[in-house]
Order: sequence, then structure tokens, then C-alpha cells
Amino acid sequence: MSIQHCPGCEIPNGEHLFRYCNPRIFPDDQTDIPTAIYIDEELSCDWEFYMKNPFTSFHISEGCTKVIEITVCDEIKNIRNPKRTGEIVSAWKQDIIYDPVGEDEDLKHGANIAHALIKGKKKAAVCNSLKEHSREVFIENYK
Repeated sequence: MSIQHCPGCEIPNGEHLFRYCNPRIFPDDQTDIPTAIYIDEELSCDWEFYMKNPFTSFHISEGCTKVIEITVCDEIKNIRNPKRTGEIVSAWKQDIIYDPVGEDEDLKHGANIAHALIKGKKKAAVCNSLKEHSREVFIENYK
């Protein structure tokens, strides 16, 4: 399958997105990823296709040093109602799109060719699905 690179195109299953977090949102002694990092209706991430090393992102220098890798999959795009087994809830659909930021759109950080969005209402089932398909990554993996 060829990957679409046009702004607004859907990012295909199997691709990885990076979400940057401030370590303060991880409570002491908590190793699980907090679902709170997923609540934005337009969840901003970087697409690994363009951001080969997430630890080079401007987010790191701004203190968002926890990097969470989200694996794009149908279980995130089309959320099933946990109370009604197998029923996809169309109101919870997540659109995972390529959304590069131009130089003139972010005057503070400049262009970000890797930018992507996970768009849609983030109900508990959505956040839980995102969490199930995420893992923390470490700088050692990119040296």
C-alpha cells in the first residue's frame, strides 16, 4: 500500500504517531500511560514517517520529554462501544490525518512537516483504545 502524503489525507493503519507529554502528568510511581494525554478533540502528534527521531522535536526542549508512540489502527479509528459488544459508535469515529504545519502557521516553532492530528470526540472508550495501542519510547532506542 502506498502512503498518501497530501495534507488532509488519512494516515494508514500500521503507521506510528508520537505524542509528547510533560513528565509531571505521570503521577509518582505510575508506569501506565495516563489517559489524560489523549483528551484533545484535535490531538496533535508527529508522524514517524517524517519524524524519524522524536527526541529531536522542539517539544523535548520545551519540557515534554515523555514520548508516547501510538500505532494507527482500525480499533482507534472506529471505536466499539464497550457496553454493546461489536457495535461501532459513529459519533466516536477518529480521523487520523496528515496535517503539516507551514512556516507561517506557527511563528514560534516554524514549519513541522511531521504534524498529524487524531480528530474526534475523546470519550472514555476512545482514550482507552488509544492507550491500548500506545507505548512509551525512550531515547536509547534512537541513538
